[in-house]
Amino acid sequence: MFDIDVRKYFTPKAIAETLESLPPLKTPVMDRVYPESVRKQHQFPVLGINEIKKTIKNVPVVRRGTAAVVLDQGQGGITYIEPQPIDVSSFLTAKELNDMKLLSEKGVQDYIAEIIDYQRQVVRKTTEALAAQSLKGEISYPMKTNAGLDTYTVNFGSTLSYTVTTAWNNANKKLADVLMDLISISELINNKGYSNIAFLAGSSAFSALAGLVLAVQGNRINAQVTEKSITVAGFTVELFNGVYTDLTDNSTKYVIDTDKICAVALDAPFRLYYCAIDDIDAGLVAMPFFATPETKKNPSGIEIVGRSKPLPVPVVEAICWADVVS
Repeated sequence: MFDIDVRKYFTPKAIAETLESLPPLKTPVMDRVYPESVRKQHQFPVLGINEIKKTIKNVPVVRRGTAAVVLDQGQGGITYIEPQPIDVSSFLTAKELNDMKLLSEKGVQDYIAEIIDYQRQVVRKTTEALAAQSLKGEISYPMKTNAGLDTYTVNFGSTLSYTVTTAWNNANKKLADVLMDLISISELINNKGYSNIAFLAGSSAFSALAGLVLAVQGNRINAQVTEKSITVAGFTVELFNGVYTDLTDNSTKYVIDTDKICAVALDAPFRLYYCAIDDIDAGLVAMPFFATPETKKNPSGIEIVGRSKPLPVPVVEAICWADVVS
């Protein structure tokens, strides 16, 4: 038996080591559009609009000895987005703490790690829901306040859109017409300066395209259907049926509506910012996740609060939506 001091498991170093020991989490939007390479720690509690609205494009070269090209700094003036945090809590009662004395130190560490793991999974799921909404150019998400629920809104602008002349499930639709749709959508995004395009399809859109490919005998267009993707003349359309929970009515929302496709240029500068956490024990610095214990008197125990402050920032001109199934 030994004295329980849970605080040593909640230093920034201990939290980092615990997170490192846990298995990686799989979330389709973050993995595909906001992978590790575009996740940045931002050491301020707010983000300047000019930081996320900059236009990246080619510029003219400059004759030697003349003034440099002035880069686009986004919108004029200083305007800020204030990312709202994801804060979750778990409670360890005094009874549980007393019972933990019967465990080895490794057992206590594993018990605490389970709590941290549960919290980081909830935080990751919430971040995934924000990332999913961002693909439509706006985050509109329930926000808990002292008075109840409000709405947390961040508008990034309008995404691109494309209208098909004939739905993919129409009997008159030809595979060559689908190819033309994919080419046209690509050109819309190419004209904005991006080229590495992923076509993400809802289930009905994917099924309609698969039916077209499989129905054609002796197809002159190189096309192939696999379990999760369809290739049409070099274009790959992926089945993307990820979901998240709409907390306003507890309904299930598809990231990509079943009748739509969403084209995303993966070479665009998408960013997922982790802003400075409002926690003194965390040092008021940015990190993807941090948890801290706080002693409570009534009921007696320790409240463990996990915190994160993510903001997925899409490039709206690198996203194109299309309704393809009627």
